[in-house]
Amino acid sequence: MAWDTNLTGAHLNIASMQSSPLRVLAGPGTGKTFAMMRRIARLLEQQTLPTDILAVSFTRTAAKDLVRQLKALGVPGADLVGASTLHSVAFKLLGQNAVFMATGRVPRPLLQYEQSCLVADLSRNFGGRTSVRKLLRAFEAYWAVLQHQAPGWPTDPIEQEFDRELHHWLTYHGAMLLGELIPLALDYVLRNPTSPNAPSYKHVLVDEYQDLNRADQEFVDALARSGTLTVIGDEDQSIYTSLRHAHPEGITEFHQTHANTVDEALSECRRCPITVVTLANALILRNHPSRPSTLVPSVGAPSGNAYVVQHASTTEEVSSSAAFIDWYLRNTPGVVPGDVLVLATRRLLGYALREELPRLGHPAQSFFTEEALDKLSSQEGFCLLILLAKPNDRAALRGWLGIDVETKRTPAYERVWSGAQQHAMAPAEFLDAVLLGNMQRPSYSGDLPQRYADFKTRLPVLMALSVPDLVDALWPAGSDNEEIRGLALAVAASCQTPAELLEELTAAIVQPELPGPDDGVVRIMSLHKSKGLTARCVLVLGCVAGALPSLNAYLTPEQTQNAIKEQRRLFYVAVTRTTETLVISSAATAPFGDAKAMGLLTSRFSGGNAVLQASPFISDLGPSAPKAISGKQWHAQLGF
Repeated sequence: MAWDTNLTGAHLNIASMQSSPLRVLAGPGTGKTFAMMRRIARLLEQQTLPTDILAVSFTRTAAKDLVRQLKALGVPGADLVGASTLHSVAFKLLGQNAVFMATGRVPRPLLQYEQSCLVADLSRNFGGRTSVRKLLRAFEAYWAVLQHQAPGWPTDPIEQEFDRELHHWLTYHGAMLLGELIPLALDYVLRNPTSPNAPSYKHVLVDEYQDLNRADQEFVDALARSGTLTVIGDEDQSIYTSLRHAHPEGITEFHQTHANTVDEALSECRRCPITVVTLANALILRNHPSRPSTLVPSVGAPSGNAYVVQHASTTEEVSSSAAFIDWYLRNTPGVVPGDVLVLATRRLLGYALREELPRLGHPAQSFFTEEALDKLSSQEGFCLLILLAKPNDRAALRGWLGIDVETKRTPAYERVWSGAQQHAMAPAEFLDAVLLGNMQRPSYSGDLPQRYADFKTRLPVLMALSVPDLVDALWPAGSDNEEIRGLALAVAASCQTPAELLEELTAAIVQPELPGPDDGVVRIMSLHKSKGLTARCVLVLGCVAGALPSLNAYLTPEQTQNAIKEQRRLFYVAVTRTTETLVISSAATAPFGDAKAMGLLTSRFSGGNAVLQASPFISDLGPSAPKAISGKQWHAQLGF
C-alpha cells in the first residue's frame, strides 16, 4: 500500500509535509498515530534508511504497535525503524562503556522497594524519611526542569549536603534514580555533540509531547539536531505534571522556541460516540473557559451509552461492576473480554475486581506500577534473580539486606558499609570475610550477617537450576506471587540464562506491554496507564473525592488549583477511551480499613465505614450528563 492511500485533509498534510519543525495538535481519538505512521511510511518509501528514523512513544506498547502497523502496510524496513521510549534511548546511550567512563554513572534505575532502602539510609542525617522523600521529589523536579545545570546548584546548604550524600549513595551502589536518566543522557550529548556515541537522527517524530518534561524535550531537540522534528500532542491530555514534572507548555509554546514551526490540527474524534464527546468537551471546558474545546464527533458517529452510578459501598461497587461486565460480555454481539477496559483510581479496587471476574468465567489482568513487586516474597525473589545474574549488584544486595524489616537495617548496614570502605572491600566481600571469621563482626550489626548468610545458602541451589525451574524456585506455584510468577513464566520460554530472564522480566515489570483487545482478558489498570488505549466498553471505578482529585495537604492554593486541572485532564483522558459504552462509578461508603489503605481521608463515619462523596468532576460533565443512579437502579434498568 502506498503511503498516501485513502489519505485526505489534515492527515494527508501531516504525512506529506516536508517542512520542519512540524507541530500537530491532536485531540483524543483523532488519528494522530495513524498520521504519524503514514509520515514514516512516506519517508521509507522515499528511500530513507530505517535506522535514520526515530519514533518516540510514551510506552513500549505504543512503540511496538507503531512498528506493527507499519509492517501491516507492507513498507520495507518498517521493523528496523527506531521506535522507542526516550528512557530506552537514554539507557542505551548511558550503557556504552565510553559514556560510562565519561559520566562515572551506571544506568541502573532503582526499583521502588530498593529506593525505600535509600530513603532509610539517608533519613538519619536529613530529618527522617518524610523529609528525605520531599528532598528526593525536589531533586527530581530540579533535574526535570534542568535546574541542575545552573552554576552553583544547589544553593541551599541542606540541599548541597543532601546532593553530596545522595550522589555518594547512588554512585557507591552502582545505581541511579529514574528521574536522573534523561538529564544525564542530555548532559552527555550537550558536552559531546560530535561524539559517535551521541545518537543523532535524520527524522525524529515524538508522540505525547505534552507529557515530556523540559529535560525530555531538550533531549528530543538534541536527538534531532541534524534532521527534521515532528511533535504531536494535546495540552488537554497532559497528565504527568505531578508524577514526572511534565511541561505541557512545551507543546503550546513550541512555535516560540522553535523557529519556522508549521502547524496542523486534528479535531475530529473518530473513536468516541457523540454522547462521550459532549461530556468530554463540557469537562475540559472547566480548565479553560475562554478557550472552548475543538473536539468534534465524526460524521455518522453513534450516540453511545453512558451511565453514572453510585453504589452503597466499595464492596458493592466491585461486585456490581463484575456483574455488569458479565452481562455485557454475554449479551453484546461480537464482544470479547479484551473489549472491556477498567480504569481504577485505586489499585485496591482494581485488584478486587480482578479476583471477582474469573469467578464469573472471565479472565482478567491488572496493570499497576510495579504491582508484580508489591509483596515482600516477590521482592526477595527478584533480589535473588538480580544477584544471580549480576553478583556485584550492590543495590540488589542492599535491598536483600533490608527490605524485610521496617528499619531496613540501616544502623547495621551503616557499620557494614563503613567496615567495607575501611578495608577497600565491596559489601559482599566484607560480609563473606565476616562469615568466614577472617574479619571481625561489626558491633551492633544485629541479624544482618544472618540475613546475608541466608542469601549465601540459597544462591548455590539457584545457580544449578534451568530457567523454568528457577522461576518455580523463586516464586513457587500456589504462593502469593501470582503476578510476578505469571510475568516470569510468560518471558521464560525465550530465555536461556538468568541474565536474559532478568532483562525480560525487568522490562515486563517496569514498562509492561499492555494486551490488546484480541488478547482475551479484561484489562484493569490505573487511569494513567490508559493513555493511547481504546475499548468498546470502559468503566472508571472509584470516582470519589479524595481519589479524583487526590490532593496533598502541603500544596499551596496555586499548586492545588494546578493539581485539580491536571486530574481533570486525567479524567478527560479516561472517559475518551471508549468507542461505545462508558460507566462512571463511585461508592457512598468504604470499610474504614480500605478507605485508609486507599488514602481516602474523610471526617465522616457510619459504623465501621468511612462516608465517601462522589467526585466533583462528575458535576463538570455538563447538562448532557446522564443522571446519577444507584447501583440497584442500574441493575434494574439493564436487567443484570
